[in-house]
Amino acid sequence: MDLLKAIETRRAYRAIGPEPVGREILSRLAAAAHSAPSSMNNQPWRMITVTDPEPLAALRASFTSGNYWALKAPAVTAFVTSADWGLRMPDGRELAWFELGMAAMAYQLQAVHEGLVAHPIVGFDAKAAAAALGLPPEATLVILVVVGKPGDAAGLSEKHLEGERGPRIRKPLDLVAAFDAWNDKLLPPAKG
Repeated sequence: MDLLKAIETRRAYRAIGPEPVGREILSRLAAAAHSAPSSMNNQPWRMITVTDPEPLAALRASFTSGNYWALKAPAVTAFVTSADWGLRMPDGRELAWFELGMAAMAYQLQAVHEGLVAHPIVGFDAKAAAAALGLPPEATLVILVVVGKPGDAAGLSEKHLEGERGPRIRKPLDLVAAFDAWNDKLLPPAKG
């Protein structure tokens, strides 16, 4: 699969089966994230992949009700960083967040390559999830990535079923990308 095809194929599917994903496969996902670029090679992201039933149940307990579909996933990977772990530019830009995002995307692309579903979520109680993971106070849990093999969509809500089967809708490219200079087409619409 060429790279653009893999990127276009990556979707946040919710139909995830409960069958375990092998540790060697999960290690390849982590290795892909580990290979992401970072400023001065400091790699400010940390990943914790949870598969053991007891800590997985504690982590699942932090999910919001809209993530009901994720409760049967056999693995969840937490992406963690801190502004202090990454490069901070003199003008105040903190690169840890961007670099964690690059690592998370590399992780998801490897999951696509492996034939898995990797769905990033922010619908969780961050304090409860951090406690379930045993995170130190300086660490920020940014995102959880729910991982599993494709599964049966029968238990999904009508809204989620539509998202699973509907077309992948993206904004027109000229509304998010320009050449040579800013143009006002790049401005997002005003919020209601």
